[in-house]
Amino acid sequence: MRTILVLLTAALVWAGTTAQQKKSEQPPIKTTVAAILKEPDKFHRKRVQVEGKVDDLKKKTSRAGNDYTTFKLESDDKHLNVFSYGHLNIEEDDTVIVVGVFYKEKRVGRSVFKNEIDASPKVGGSVRRKN
Repeated sequence: MRTILVLLTAALVWAGTTAQQKKSEQPPIKTTVAAILKEPDKFHRKRVQVEGKVDDLKKKTSRAGNDYTTFKLESDDKHLNVFSYGHLNIEEDDTVIVVGVFYKEKRVGRSVFKNEIDASPKVGGSVRRKN
């Protein structure tokens, strides 16, 4: 009986992991900053790919000791906020391609973040310079 319970638990964990991997393997929606800002509900909690210029770049470390990077992704005088764990290898005014999960509004503790792309690797995100 114990063996059956262990096997059942292992099967459920494996199934959940496989479902999560398939979700992150879905290609991002290629779009623009303007399109997201025009219809934020359409993109809320979806993986997106957006291109733009880095502005207001900040590389910081939290009180808990976690490095992170934030910046505004600008395109056609419109901007979205971008967050990623770690200190990214980008500079102010770089043209970048951002892949991540867009949030119309995201609450973290007492803070509220609006119109933000989470480009952290743990959500399948990335930020890379455009050649």
